Amino acid sequence: MAWRFRKSFSPLPGVRLTLSPRGISTSVGVGPLRISSGSRGSAITARIPGAGLSFRQSLASGSGPRPSQRTSMPGVPAGSTRRDPEEATPFAFSPALAPLTNAPGLQDIRSAGSGALTTPGLSEVKRLLLQSHKELGEVRKDLALWRDQEKSAVGKYKSWATGWLLRKLLKKKFEQLRVSAEEATAHRTELEEQERLAKLQMQMDLPPGVKDAFHRFADDFSVMAGARKIWDTVGERAANRVAERTTASRVVERKPVRFKLGTCDLLDTDWAVPHLENANGGDLYFYPVFAIYFVTAESFALLEYSELNLDALGTRFIEEEGVPGDSQVIGQTWAKANKDGSPDKRFNGNYQIPIAAYGKLLFRSATGMNEEYMVSNAESVTAFAVSWQTLVQAVRVGL
Repeated sequence: MAWRFRKSFSPLPGVRLTLSPRGISTSVGVGPLRISSGSRGSAITARIPGAGLSFRQSLASGSGPRPSQRTSMPGVPAGSTRRDPEEATPFAFSPALAPLTNAPGLQDIRSAGSGALTTPGLSEVKRLLLQSHKELGEVRKDLALWRDQEKSAVGKYKSWATGWLLRKLLKKKFEQLRVSAEEATAHRTELEEQERLAKLQMQMDLPPGVKDAFHRFADDFSVMAGARKIWDTVGERAANRVAERTTASRVVERKPVRFKLGTCDLLDTDWAVPHLENANGGDLYFYPVFAIYFVTAESFALLEYSELNLDALGTRFIEEEGVPGDSQVIGQTWAKANKDGSPDKRFNGNYQIPIAAYGKLLFRSATGMNEEYMVSNAESVTAFAVSWQTLVQAVRVGL
């Protein structure tokens, strides 16, 4: 049997994210030696265990904190939930009409490519995640091969071991089969350990206030995830109210998606976090101090909450597909309507359509995040938005 052992293997160092009033700092390494990156720049830290002695050396010339690359509405804090002045009460938007799929003239609502979305403060974490995926892919390819070889080698050995004639007549061959089976098992065990070590271990050091805020955020997300209907709004255009004989101001295309608590395959962590499916791009995962935009293990982005903005609004929606049971009907319109909302009597068989009150979530970032969702349970969206604002504030303060 030909044996091919991996010539080299580099277990990935652990990553520790530490949140403080100065912001998020990332440190890489294990034991007494770590490389860290944060608001004060990059540095290497060494310590002598048990002696209380440590040494810190900057790896770059001193520089002030980088200016924020995020743009926001005047007077609106980063990461806050904003409501325009004319939206002082929920559901102040004009109704929108959901058209047929692939309706012409729609503008896509989707984020920029994953390569552009990552915020600079988390670029080192992304690099390590990419390295982890590459190493895991190589290990798992070899592991699959050796599991098959182990199954074959052990199977042959056991078939000879249960017999008498071949085992007695061909003792040397039988011994070779035993050695081959043991070596295949040992190599499979070695590769399984390498698979474990290749996973990026992530530790998050969080202040109590951030932990509490995140747990409340996850609870309110779970309530919102239980809404009867959740849609990803993937396209839009302005309605031609005269030509289309509609009271809607906006025409959208939407696709049903699910929200749930879960984990992203990129990270080896015990955190169960809000997971928002995306119908035309990467899924969103919200961890305690950052968000992941996940397309594949090779295509993803990491965003700090200071760079991510959420708008939570109410919307009046002309619902032709049946109003979900957890939504409120707040009006009626006509399939063909005049400007004043009255029925256009030129159309035979004109019928009324309910107007439902839904909640709307819009995620934006200066790096190119652009996602919009609609949720049938409008009250749950309001509670989620409040919890988001509380979490972002806790992360910003770092306490």
